[in-house]
Amino acid sequence: MNYIEQYQEKLETGEIVAGKKLKKVYAHIAANLHADAGAYYFDERAAEKAIGFIEGFCCIPKFKDGKRPFLLELWQKALVSCLFGFRSRETGRRQYREIFLFVGRKNAKTLLSAAIILYILIFAEEAGQEVYSVATDRQQSKIIWEYAKQIIRTSPLLSRYFKIRVNEIARTEGFNKFVPLSKNSGSMDGLSPSVMALDELHAIKDRNIYDVVKGGMYSRAEPLTLIMSTGGYIEQDSIFDSKYQEYTAIIDGYESGEYEDETVLPLLYELDGKNEVTDESTWGKANPNLGVSKSIEMLRQEVKRAMLSEKTLRDLLVKQFNIRENARDTFFSYEDIDSAETFDLSDFSGKYFLGGVDLSETTDLTCATALIPCDGKLYVNQMYWIPKDTLQEHIEKDQVPYDVWISRGLMRTCEGRIINPSDVCAWFNELQTDHNIYAYKIGYDRYNAAYLVKELEENFGKGMCTPVSQSFIGLSTYMFESKAYFKAGHVVYNNNPIFKWCLLNTLSVSDTSGNIKPYKNRNLTKRIDGYSSFLDAFVLYLDNKNDL
Repeated sequence: MNYIEQYQEKLETGEIVAGKKLKKVYAHIAANLHADAGAYYFDERAAEKAIGFIEGFCCIPKFKDGKRPFLLELWQKALVSCLFGFRSRETGRRQYREIFLFVGRKNAKTLLSAAIILYILIFAEEAGQEVYSVATDRQQSKIIWEYAKQIIRTSPLLSRYFKIRVNEIARTEGFNKFVPLSKNSGSMDGLSPSVMALDELHAIKDRNIYDVVKGGMYSRAEPLTLIMSTGGYIEQDSIFDSKYQEYTAIIDGYESGEYEDETVLPLLYELDGKNEVTDESTWGKANPNLGVSKSIEMLRQEVKRAMLSEKTLRDLLVKQFNIRENARDTFFSYEDIDSAETFDLSDFSGKYFLGGVDLSETTDLTCATALIPCDGKLYVNQMYWIPKDTLQEHIEKDQVPYDVWISRGLMRTCEGRIINPSDVCAWFNELQTDHNIYAYKIGYDRYNAAYLVKELEENFGKGMCTPVSQSFIGLSTYMFESKAYFKAGHVVYNNNPIFKWCLLNTLSVSDTSGNIKPYKNRNLTKRIDGYSSFLDAFVLYLDNKNDL
């Protein structure tokens, strides 16, 4: 029984505690381990060779004598086995081109990354290996590199294989090298990375760094993106959040088949819910090295202290247990709104929708919402608009991938520098003409809406548009009700990333009587237009649901 099978068996029996996502991954891997057909096969000798190198030649740095060998735990052996053991039947090269290890702090992820990189630099068949550790700043990018340097210095054998320079580790023979790379490293054009290593993905704020380095890998026969990260606060459609959604989709695709990518290995060590933080028996879900490289006693003390402060608790949940949390006290938590449920508009032919519009001139997005009640749930279809002439400016200033959303059909541009109400009206018309879904009523904020209302009533009839009060008293009850609907799983929005982003940006502000309304603070890059539009439609739904 190889290490993958051993690990999978202990996960299934509960001898090793694990979260739902990780169990799904290893169940999928184990099912393919002994397949006689298919694109990939498992080479146990290749897996053992990599493990043997790490345990035989790599020592754990920062010990007085520098001689403590890096003896891998079972979960680490399973990971290394997957990475180096699974091969293409056609080429014999590694199956996995990207690995994501999402694990709590102090679980030896950086040390493991460094050891894997050194193995590749020595044994890779392709000549001229270029390995880059990538981060926004030099200090962060050198962390893995420094670990590799220390491993080499504690091993007389490895010291013969490598030369250590100021900012480079190079093979003594050939052209293989390991270089720390940051935003300030000069031009990244022309790089041809064989391995891109990212330690703490959540800390990378400049998407261009990732995209440029990733783009340089296409000429490589056996490229590898090696991502090892703890959790970070939610910043919707940051690199981390985009990749996390992708990895979740891959895991869900093992059963649904909706999204498949067998070249990516997503290993998500995380709690299944924030309520588990008080149950010590679950902590290993996010901390597989608990009791080895990570002190359980120190973690107990951290948990105890965190219970005294909400901010400290959020920090703990994010950094030690990989629970997705907002940095700010937003109206919705990630847990409130997280939903993977999807729908198709064709399912609602002949139904009615409640509309909502949050109209802007230039700086904000414009959003239109169609809220379709069906079988006790509210199905949310939205469209967003942004002026074409200011698109690039917004991408750079907001650090938000509006261009990606446009390419996915989630957002449209308006000609010029302002939002055209005719475009919004045309989208509502499409629901009727293309999908046979009919407007019941459309809610709107009176501000700046005169031309839109005129167009809507010309198309849909007088009395179709209903103004929605934006006052504390006018919105307070509906906001609380909307939160209850989300928490109960009664709102389905096709996991729209723009809507999710808007929800997680939404703050609440209260009057002296405790009534609330949406508030986006002073940060104009944190849009809430999607929720404002939804809320206008939701008000109409609650006011008219008995007549629908």
